[in-house]
Amino acid sequence: MAFADLAGTGLVATGIVFMIGLFVGIIVKKALKLGLAILSLIILLSATGYITLNPQHVFQGVIQYAFSPGSTAAASQAAGLVSILPYASAAFLAGLAVGIWKG
Repeated sequence: MAFADLAGTGLVATGIVFMIGLFVGIIVKKALKLGLAILSLIILLSATGYITLNPQHVFQGVIQYAFSPGSTAAASQAAGLVSILPYASAAFLAGLAVGIWKG
């Protein structure tokens, strides 16, 4: 009886970790799709002449944003969130792969 309870609890925990990985995978896939859509829109607008992109100006803006106090605070928040995820678990990695592939 005790073994069945233990095995059931282990399966539930593994299932929850898999679902977390699945949701993270879906979110990552949607974020990458959105990023590619924005990038293709910028390229299309630049190619048709609606906007002009100066590479030096773009790089300068990226550097300025990367070293602003707000971005370092966001990076520390993201590092805190990543420490919560069970990314070393095989169930999480399987869920992440399925979420990215099928999500």
